[in-house]
Amino acid sequence: MSFFSEPKNAGLAFIIIGVITVIGGIITVVLGAMNYEFEAGDNVYKFALGTAVAAIGTIIYGCMQFGYGKKVRDGTVSAKIDILAAFVKLVGVGTIVTGIFSAIGTVMNGDEIGTGIVSAIISIVIGLIIIWIGTKINDGKQTLGDKIIWVILLIAFILCVIAAVLEIITIIGIITGICELIIYVFMLILLFDPEVKSEMGI
Repeated sequence: MSFFSEPKNAGLAFIIIGVITVIGGIITVVLGAMNYEFEAGDNVYKFALGTAVAAIGTIIYGCMQFGYGKKVRDGTVSAKIDILAAFVKLVGVGTIVTGIFSAIGTVMNGDEIGTGIVSAIISIVIGLIIIWIGTKINDGKQTLGDKIIWVILLIAFILCVIAAVLEIITIIGIITGICELIIYVFMLILLFDPEVKSEMGI
C-alpha cells in the first residue's frame, strides 16, 4: 500500500492524465476545425466546429490537472488535508470550465441557445457546490457537515476506483485507468489518514 500512499506517485499519475487530456483536446480541436468525419461500422462520427470549442474546455482542464499533479509531486502542496481539499476544488473548477465550453459547443452544433444556457448554469451550480465542499474540507472547523462530506467522498472515491478497474479491463483506456486507480486509491488512503480524519471531525 506504500506505493499508493506516496504523494509523488499520485502527482505523477495526475501529470500523465493531464498530458493525455491536453493531447486529446488538441486533436479534437484540430479535427473539429477541419469538420472531419469518419465511419466506424454503421455509425458516422463527425467533428464539427462546436466540438472543437468544447474541447478547449478539456484542454484547460488538462492543464489544471497537470499543474495540480506537479504541485503534489514536488511538495508545493504537502499537507494531506490540503492535497484532498485542492483535489476537490480542482474537480469543481473543472466542472465549471468544461461545462461552459461544452454548452457553447453544443449551441454552435445546432442545439437551442436556451438548452445551452441551462446546461452551462447547471455545470456552474454543481461546480460551485463542489468548490464549496473543497473549501469546507480544510477550513479548520469540525462540523456535522465535514462528517457528511467525508462519507460522500468515501462513496465517490470507491465508485471511482471501481470505474478505473473497469477501464483497465477494457484495455482501450488502460493508461488512464491505471493512473485513475493510483489517484483514487491514494485519495481513499488520505480519507482514512488520522490527520485528515481529525481535521474533518471523524
